[in-house]
Amino acid sequence: MAQGTERYWYKRLKVSNIQTKQIIPLEYRWNIKDAIKVLTTYMVFTFAGMPILISFIQTVFGFEIQTASPSFRTMILFVSFLANLLICLYICYIVRFEYGQSIVNLGLTLVNIADNIKIGLKRYLVTIPVIMLAGFIINAVFSYYGIMPEIQDVVQWVLAEDSAIVLACLIFFGIIVAPIMEEIIFRGFLVPALKSYFGIRYAIFISAAVFAAVHMDMFAFLQIFILGVLLGYLYEKTQSLAASIVVHILHNSLTLALLMYFKFFMDSKVPVF
Repeated sequence: MAQGTERYWYKRLKVSNIQTKQIIPLEYRWNIKDAIKVLTTYMVFTFAGMPILISFIQTVFGFEIQTASPSFRTMILFVSFLANLLICLYICYIVRFEYGQSIVNLGLTLVNIADNIKIGLKRYLVTIPVIMLAGFIINAVFSYYGIMPEIQDVVQWVLAEDSAIVLACLIFFGIIVAPIMEEIIFRGFLVPALKSYFGIRYAIFISAAVFAAVHMDMFAFLQIFILGVLLGYLYEKTQSLAASIVVHILHNSLTLALLMYFKFFMDSKVPVF
């Protein structure tokens, strides 16, 4: 009897381990209408809500902050964090309360996390040369027509920032906070919503285009779009945000590490690519 019970639990454990190695399809009931609501709210927060909130904070506390001061930049980071957090909470509200689903269906799962991350890193190593090549091509095209690509505002901010505290907050936000929140918004929520209407291929492309567009940099649009396609592909392949979040964090980390090199060793002279 004891041996039979032991064999039973051994088989159960073996089946359980096999299941954790399998991709568990996510179930999502939200749709393109919900995506439009979230994206509209995102745009309102970004282009109208943030300036209003900054003015409100200055009015309440009764001081005027210079735009080039560390205090102003810290406040910008805080407001950006708050806006993205509110969007993520709104998404969780839609999924959890409007549709009665677990937020796990956004891809927030640790199932098979090690293998998923390995897949993500392998695909990223293949994709990063394509992203760099796209940057050189865009630079060459604009240079041919006499248009000098502008350096992104956030890049100029990093290069010009002298406050160690603000720089640390900026790096933390750019490396950790932003990738997690953006993956929840653009992959975990947006891709499934678009998939139900356009199919997975167009869902990945459209979400990548929106992801690139919200960065508001026409010169870096193609590079960000390619990254977005990779992240969408990883989300669909693994049915988890683990791989896309890790790749997003890695990409932002490499970018910021490169900026730190130019800032401290190249007198902030950044080649445009």
